[in-house]
Amino acid sequence: MGIVRFENVSFKYPRSGGYALSNINFSVVKGEFLAVMGENGAGKTTFCKLINGIIPHLSGGILSGNIFVDGIRTDESSVPHLASIAGIVLDDPDAQLFTSTVYDEAAFGLENILLPPQEIKQRVEFALAGAALTGLESRVPSTLSGGEKQRLSIAAALAMKGKILVLDEPLSRLDPQGAAKIMSVLHELKLRHGLTIIMAEHNSAFFAEYADRICVLKNGAVAALDTPANIFANNALLEENGIQPLCDTESREHFTAKPLITSPKTLSTAHEGNISLSYVPSNDESGCSIVVENDPAAEAVRFSNFCFSYSGGISFNNFNLVIKNNEFTAITGCNGCGKTTLLKNIAGLLRPMKGDIFIRNRNIKKLSVSEISKEAGFVMQNPGTQLFCDSVFKEVSFALKNMHLSKQEIKKRVNDALETAGLTGKENTFPHALCRSDRTRVVIACLIAMGCKIMLFDEVDVGNDYKGCINIMDMASMLHSRGFTIVFVTHNISLVKKYARRVIRMDLNGITDDFTG
Repeated sequence: MGIVRFENVSFKYPRSGGYALSNINFSVVKGEFLAVMGENGAGKTTFCKLINGIIPHLSGGILSGNIFVDGIRTDESSVPHLASIAGIVLDDPDAQLFTSTVYDEAAFGLENILLPPQEIKQRVEFALAGAALTGLESRVPSTLSGGEKQRLSIAAALAMKGKILVLDEPLSRLDPQGAAKIMSVLHELKLRHGLTIIMAEHNSAFFAEYADRICVLKNGAVAALDTPANIFANNALLEENGIQPLCDTESREHFTAKPLITSPKTLSTAHEGNISLSYVPSNDESGCSIVVENDPAAEAVRFSNFCFSYSGGISFNNFNLVIKNNEFTAITGCNGCGKTTLLKNIAGLLRPMKGDIFIRNRNIKKLSVSEISKEAGFVMQNPGTQLFCDSVFKEVSFALKNMHLSKQEIKKRVNDALETAGLTGKENTFPHALCRSDRTRVVIACLIAMGCKIMLFDEVDVGNDYKGCINIMDMASMLHSRGFTIVFVTHNISLVKKYARRVIRMDLNGITDDFTG
């Protein structure tokens, strides 16, 4: 009968024009690993939340049909009771973390079901080890990197030892080693304890290796339900549903530590594990009207004896790095090694404790954040955190109005930026109604309009399907061809291979490799 069963299930969110899921019928057997794939907006998150009872108990909406979890009808149970059977890990770890230490976070659910202290200790140690967080027990969760937060959310769910584990894009913020570790732990739990795993994710390589079946969702309906071998053999299905083909997937490849390279290597001879790094330019058919004219030999960014640290966390001591004008640089490395910290210091959101940072030969100590933002623009993982106006035009023009430009100049800058970003015709659209990759394009358009010449992308591929990632990075490639300096942080080795002209690899001790070409 299946430990999870969907019988004619349809669901519509409150005030929504259509159904998020429509007429879903299938079951998941005990001990199965079911992968859920599809484009952004296909219904993956809704599917996951239905299993745990978050939908409809906490979301509202119209639910028809029946969902059974371990023989219990979800609409007749409660979220706390279902959580003891089916733990869930959401794609945004900040939405799940709220205690004062890593240990307390992993122990919170266990304390609420009144387990003995010794058992709580054993379970927490097991879960933190499985999520590669041993040694961080006393850290405050808010000081962790995005990937470490994601691993902590997974650890808290593992500690509960329910029969079912539901994960909504749990690997999106993890470095390759961390993702491989999590998948290995889940596989071991599945084999040893019969854990049923239901995971929504875009990582084709992991699902090809670990999943028993793959459910492909399209516009809220089941487009395919089959073995990984059959799913990945169907190129038309992959293309139609924005799923990355296996031949293009390198996410399982590991970075291996090497001695620090004092002079950059060339990409033609460089390798990341078994990955040969090469630059593949994308075609520029955008009609981009904005060009940055600069001296490519001059410096865009320089770190000089840079020092920065968090309490008990990332530490930079006499760090030195130069990025020249019009470079296309990828920064890679393990979670918590300081990639985002570097970008935030360039953007002025954090400030060096010692040493200097120069942007186009100007020391940022002498610049305000607003002055820095006219040179270097920061694009966050979640574009929604940077968008707050009720139309795309207002969003792109907001900073320009604060610069006290004339209406004519504002209109020209906004129109040029929207044309460059491929958003012409969407001026009146509510930004949050756009797909995730287009929301990122709106943020980039804002930066273009302000006159930024340096673009800092912080894991903008996170949360995007394959098409969305290519959409954003093709735009970055186009901007690079027009003279912009691009610096992007990512764990996605496929994107590094396809787009980067320079690759800086980091670990907890700083830069370990620097490849250029």
